[in-house]
Amino acid sequence: MDQKVVSESAWNYTLYQDTAGELFFDVVCGTVAVYTIVFRLNEAEKQSWEAEGERALNDLAWRVRDYPEEYLARRE
Repeated sequence: MDQKVVSESAWNYTLYQDTAGELFFDVVCGTVAVYTIVFRLNEAEKQSWEAEGERALNDLAWRVRDYPEEYLARRE
């Protein structure tokens, strides 16, 4: 899948957009073992990002790390 980086924060997250315009959020998780959770942004998350920018992405990344089970089912 062709993707372009829309926003990035080292060792935190990367926001990608595919050729169809869909947004995917890739969050770095873990402490001893580092892994990522990648999922498609839903409409509420897109609206939050459009309204608040990087702050919304930072908040979402923290939420993913604090409650990964809520996002595992949405993995791409």
